[in-house]
Amino acid sequence: MGVLAVLILPLLLFGISGIIYIYRAVGRLMSKSAVQNKVVVITDAISGLGKECSRVFHSGGARLVLCGKTWEKLEALYNALISVADPSVTFTPKLVLLDLSDINCIQDVAKEILDCYGCVDILINNASMKVKGPVQSISLELDKKIMDANYFGPITLTKGILIFLFF
Repeated sequence: MGVLAVLILPLLLFGISGIIYIYRAVGRLMSKSAVQNKVVVITDAISGLGKECSRVFHSGGARLVLCGKTWEKLEALYNALISVADPSVTFTPKLVLLDLSDINCIQDVAKEILDCYGCVDILINNASMKVKGPVQSISLELDKKIMDANYFGPITLTKGILIFLFF
C-alpha cells in the first residue's frame, strides 16, 4: 500500500492543481467577457474610484466614455489607460467634459455621450461634491450646489440618456 500511495499522491496533486488552474483561467475569461464590448460611462472618472473603475473596465475590453470636470486630468487618465493596454483587446476611451453641478448643460452632455457609441450599457454615476465643516458655517447656496452635484445632476444625466435612447 505504501508504494501505491507514493505513486498516486503526485498524480492526485497534479490533477488538483490542473483543475485549479483551469478554474482560474475560466474565471478570468468570464470576467473579461462580461464587460467586453459594453459601453460604460463613468462620471468623475478622474477621482480615485473613477480611475479604478476605468482601469478595470478598460482592461476588460469595455468601450469607455470617461467624464470629468477638467480636460487635463481626463487626458492624463486617457494616456495612463492607453499606455498599459493591449490595443488588440481594448477600445480607445472617449473623453467628455462634464460638471454635474451645472444642470443647464447636462442635456447637451447626455447627447454628446450617446453620440460616442449610440448607446449606454452601464452608467456609473460616481461624481459627487463633499464639504467638511461646521453646519452653521455652510450657506444655503452651498447646500443647493451640493444637491445639484450629488442628486439633481446624476438624475438629470440618467433621464437625459434614457430620453435620447428611447424617444
